[in-house]
Amino acid sequence: MTSPSQRKSSIGNLAEFVASTIGPVGDVDRCNGAVLVASPVPVANGFVNAAFVVDPDTDRHSFTEEALAYFGDRETPFIVWVPEEDQSLRNEVIRFGGIVDHDLLPDMWIDVPISHESDLIVRVVEDADDFDRCARLCEQGYGIDGMRWLMQHHRMIDAHGVRWVVAFDGETPVGTGCGFLGREVGGIYYVATPPEFARRGVASAVTTSLVNDLLVEGAESVMLQASMQGFPVYERLGFTTRGRLERYRFDVPSGD
Repeated sequence: MTSPSQRKSSIGNLAEFVASTIGPVGDVDRCNGAVLVASPVPVANGFVNAAFVVDPDTDRHSFTEEALAYFGDRETPFIVWVPEEDQSLRNEVIRFGGIVDHDLLPDMWIDVPISHESDLIVRVVEDADDFDRCARLCEQGYGIDGMRWLMQHHRMIDAHGVRWVVAFDGETPVGTGCGFLGREVGGIYYVATPPEFARRGVASAVTTSLVNDLLVEGAESVMLQASMQGFPVYERLGFTTRGRLERYRFDVPSGD
């Protein structure tokens, strides 16, 4: 088994997930070891307009300049994801005006099936009605107005390599999540539970289902970026922390 310090960050898998979910209606630019993803919707967060370094040999100064020009032409804010160990990238992002958008997020992984018993039923999303339910749960769980519309606009149900699930308590949908299989690594990118269903094991049931399915489908490991609320849940399920990630925000840059 590879030790946590030897594992690559989840940036590569995250970049492929964002490209898969946003790319069909947006723009994806892959060059010089970087992935730049821009949505036609004027919204910026880590899942919509984002820049990633996926090659360790990529020149960090050139990458940052290229990202500023790319999003400057589109007059849109964007996010750069930075592993905590990549001091060179952090220095360049800060030098060009990037602002820390989020506290350090634990970058976690697991490579064995999870054994977790639950009375909840977790089902794979199979049609538009299921996905609408999933999108509503995400909007309620994350507390972001318009998230349902954004997910539908980007046709995330059709994204290549992405699996959506919904957890039910009887006939009541109580939570949702999605996983992504990119090459040999799987990733989990949404686990949402509306406040009224919190502390009922929903996140554990959703995560267990996604991890075990991704491993069966061929993932050598499954990675995620944990929130403060989710971190203890994932630790209990057996995830190990590889390192941490930062998000740096650039407001609308100039294309000049």
